[in-house]
Amino acid sequence: MVLHNTEINTRQQNIIRELLKASDRITLSELAEKTGLSSRVVRYNMDVVCAWLRCPDVYIINKPGYGIEVVASQQAKDELLNQINGLDDCDIILSRVQRIRIILLYLLIYLEPVAAKEISEVEEFSRSTLFKDIRGVEDWLARYNIRLNRQSARGMWIEGSEESRRFALSRVIREELGDARWYRLPQYFQDKDRYPGAGISGRFSRFMDRLELQFSRTLIRYIEENIGLSMSVVSQAEMMLYLAVTIHALSVGRAVSGDIESEMYESQEYDAAEAIAYQVEKKYGLAIPEKEKEIMAALILSSKLDSTRSTGEQEGSELPLASKKSQKIAQELINVCSMRLHPMIKIDDILLNELSNHLDYAIFRLKHHIPIRNANLDILLEKYPQVFRVVENSVFILEKEVKRKIPREEIGYIAMYLLSALERLRTEEDSRLTAIIANDGVRSKSSLLKSRLEFEFPNLKVAGVLNTFSTMPVEGRSADVIISTIPMEDSYLPVIEVNPFLEIEDIKKIQRWIAEKSQAQRQRKLGSFHEFRSLVDLVRLPNIIFMEKAGGWQELVRAASAPLLKSGCIQERYVQAMINVIENYGFYMYMGSGVLLLHAKPTDGVTELCISMLKLDAPFHFDDGRIPDVDIVIVLGATDDNSHLTALFQLNELIQFSEFMQGMRSTREPADIVRILWKWLPNLPETAS
Repeated sequence: MVLHNTEINTRQQNIIRELLKASDRITLSELAEKTGLSSRVVRYNMDVVCAWLRCPDVYIINKPGYGIEVVASQQAKDELLNQINGLDDCDIILSRVQRIRIILLYLLIYLEPVAAKEISEVEEFSRSTLFKDIRGVEDWLARYNIRLNRQSARGMWIEGSEESRRFALSRVIREELGDARWYRLPQYFQDKDRYPGAGISGRFSRFMDRLELQFSRTLIRYIEENIGLSMSVVSQAEMMLYLAVTIHALSVGRAVSGDIESEMYESQEYDAAEAIAYQVEKKYGLAIPEKEKEIMAALILSSKLDSTRSTGEQEGSELPLASKKSQKIAQELINVCSMRLHPMIKIDDILLNELSNHLDYAIFRLKHHIPIRNANLDILLEKYPQVFRVVENSVFILEKEVKRKIPREEIGYIAMYLLSALERLRTEEDSRLTAIIANDGVRSKSSLLKSRLEFEFPNLKVAGVLNTFSTMPVEGRSADVIISTIPMEDSYLPVIEVNPFLEIEDIKKIQRWIAEKSQAQRQRKLGSFHEFRSLVDLVRLPNIIFMEKAGGWQELVRAASAPLLKSGCIQERYVQAMINVIENYGFYMYMGSGVLLLHAKPTDGVTELCISMLKLDAPFHFDDGRIPDVDIVIVLGATDDNSHLTALFQLNELIQFSEFMQGMRSTREPADIVRILWKWLPNLPETAS
């Protein structure tokens, strides 16, 4: 590495530090914010900064519209940072974020109140600057349920639980290190006992030297070997730092006490925590209370969620059986959300298993205010706001258990599990397009054409052969196209007329149709992403039918589906799929108030987002008494995981109003139902839109 002798002022030194700490490109405005300088001042200093950084191991990108980036290995960046920190006349100008982190470190590690004068005399910022940063310090601490107190004669001190203080301390260290160094922390302490200090302030470097990080790393290895769990890098770093902070806290008399959950005593993770406590007690002579072991066990339990899985294993199958309490809460959450997202997620065993396991740790973490990050929250809010809102309106079930408001980060994780279930609903079990061969009855022609199609188009499934003198086979009712050796008119499906030998022109015709079909499907998926259709948009007059009574539940299903079949919105196999769902799982889709919602998966034969409504004069009675009598039957045909959400939410909300249901039952023709929907929809909350 080249040693730099060029003189640089404190502003330029601070700009260089931020550039070297950035893991990616950084804009001029972002650099200005981090250094506490104006964009104009940063721009004026960039020539000198780039000149100082230029050496064989480093490449500088500085382009308008792109930003600024130092392209170099982490080792090269650390060496440059060491050179900057080693300058004799280095008068460091700290950014506001850096100052706030240093103030937080003082507050989180001092046992007694700390005076502003003491901080300003040791650190490189004035008391007036410190007081300007206090608001940022208070906001940061509030995220961990910690309160900042100030008194002129005493100084500043914090109030909050000991476990909250430790998690906050771990977090501020992580922020100071930055993600790149944070992820490398477990690897670094495999064979080293001190952190080199490159890229972080001296205050943090000196505190980390006081932490037993190398010993904590050996404890992580012990956990992995004894419970057969391979932790992710993130879990290793979090657990390692928490253990080191805990050892430091116990050594100065800061212990966590309190009652522990009885279920935790019986867990494998608690056994591992006891083994860790024994190792700490033996090495340092520190007594470890039971509550300390419970927190360790909870952290080990959360690490299980990050363990690797063989690609051959079924998703969710490797997870252990969650506690009965978590299973009950998870099922209640799913039941409520399913009525606003899609009823089939109620019978998704993977969702129940995954969410129950997540809640096993989340309930403990929420009760003890242990913070959690959700880096995907912004993306979730941008792309799937309705899913997030549904969960947000349903977590009252979890709040009753933990007796506190559920943070948005946690809501986001629950929403991601539900979104996974919605995605599974629309996963194609067989993504091939389906064709029916139409022939004049000469078997040799259809046999040859079938063989040629299977050779030329392996992704085109031949579902059957239709002779013009025979009826359509059952498989053909859900086909995508008819490939015919004879002219056909008035077909309900597209027809491609070909020679049974499948000449080159015939192949091109089929290829064009496949390309157009695939493009149309892609456009439909893209177009429906933000297309949230209202209930009144989908309950069209032709899709509303009235019937005196139904002889059996199968007749009920078929009668309610008839308008959608007639319009081509669903295929015959969708009706059979709904019947199969009922035979396998029962009438779990009863919505209440005499309303039954019928559905299957989007991939079971839905061609267009649709809803039909059947109103019975005489309520249908189920002989086995599984659900109450119903007189309104809804068929939902969803094409994806989101475009039906508004309509389903509106339907679920409307049936809660007895006046609305009375109005529905007084109708005598389809137009009356549409008028009632128009009358009531404006009364619903904004979430329904």
